[in-house]
Amino acid sequence: MSRLTGNLFCGALLVSSFLVTPALWTQEEPKKGPEQVDDLFKKVDLKSQDETKVFGQKVDKAAEEVVNRYLEAVGGRAVLASVKDRMAKFRNIKYSATGETEAVIALYLKRGRKYREEWEIKGFKIKDEKLAFTQVYDGDKQEGWVQMLGTVSPLEGRTLSVFVWDKQVDDFFLHWQEDGYGLKMIGQGLVDDEAADIVEVADFTGRQKIRYFFSKKTALLLKKEWFDTSGKQTVKKEQFYKLYRAIKFKDNSRQAVKFPLKLEIHVDGDLDTKREYTDIQFNQDLKDALFAKPEGVPFTGGIDGTKKKPALPTATKVGPAPPVGVHAGRGRSRGRSRTSKKGAPGGTKPAPVKPGSKVP
Repeated sequence: MSRLTGNLFCGALLVSSFLVTPALWTQEEPKKGPEQVDDLFKKVDLKSQDETKVFGQKVDKAAEEVVNRYLEAVGGRAVLASVKDRMAKFRNIKYSATGETEAVIALYLKRGRKYREEWEIKGFKIKDEKLAFTQVYDGDKQEGWVQMLGTVSPLEGRTLSVFVWDKQVDDFFLHWQEDGYGLKMIGQGLVDDEAADIVEVADFTGRQKIRYFFSKKTALLLKKEWFDTSGKQTVKKEQFYKLYRAIKFKDNSRQAVKFPLKLEIHVDGDLDTKREYTDIQFNQDLKDALFAKPEGVPFTGGIDGTKKKPALPTATKVGPAPPVGVHAGRGRSRGRSRTSKKGAPGGTKPAPVKPGSKVP
C-alpha cells in the first residue's frame, strides 16, 4: 500500500514529471511550522540588483522578445493578470512496462494561494471503496489537509511542498523576472518538424536549467525539456504542449486565453505520462469554502512521518490485467537517433519552484 500511495499522493502530475513519489505513510522530513510553510511562497527581491542583470546573469533581450510574443499569443499580459481562479478537469494516464494507470483529477486554483485537487484512481479499491483522495491548501490560514477514506490529516513537510509545487493561476512567464529567474536565447530547433525558438530558463544560481521551445510561427509553447537526477540514473524529460484552444472566461468579460488541452511527458524518448483535459474554466467565482478543511475524522497516523504508522489495508486492482505496452519515442530533434539512451550523462535537476512562480 505504501508503494501505491507514494505514486498517488504526489498531487500535481504535469507538470515536470507529473508523478513524483513522496510516500505519505513513510518517514519524511520533520514537521514544518507555519513560518517554514510560508517560505514556500517567498519571492526574491530584485530591487537591489543591477537592472541589467538577474543574479549575475545578463538579461537576454532576444529571449525576452520570444517570451513576450508567447504571452501575447496566449492572450496578453493584461488578460492573464485578470485571471482570478481556474478549474480544470482531466485524465492522467501513467504508462509502465506492465500496463497503464489512469487517474481522474479535478484541480481548483484561486488567487491568494488557494488550491484543491480531487483524485480518483481507476481500477483500484480499498475495502470495497474507490481509491480516491482530496488535497487542499488554504493560503489565508497557511494550512493544508488531505482527505481519504473518511479521514482527514494535516498536509505538511515534503508532501505539502510537492502539492503546492507547479501551481499557478496565471502563467509562469508572466512574472519570471520578479521571481528570480534568468532567460537566455539558445538558438533554433524543431519540435515535430515545426521550427522553434529555444529559450533557457535558469534559477538564480544559474545551475538548474530548463529549455523551452516556442513556435516561430504561432509563438506558442511547444515543448520544454530538462534532465532529472532524482532517481538512480539521470534521465532526459520532455513535456509537449498540444491542442491549444481559446478558453473564454465565465465572468462575461469576453476575455479568453489559449490553453493546451493535451500534455505528454517523455522520458528518454519514451511516452511516460499523458494528460487530457475535459473541462477548463476561468473566473467562475470559486468560493473560499471550497478551500476549507475537508470533513472527516482525524487520521492518527499523520502524514509527515512524525507519528506511528497505522496498519493500512491493501489496495486491490480490479478488472482484467492491464496490457503490456511498449511506447515509442516522439518529438525528437532532426538528426537524433530514436533509440532511447538510458542514463544519459550530464544535465541538472530543475529547481523546485514556488506557487505564482512556477514553470508551466
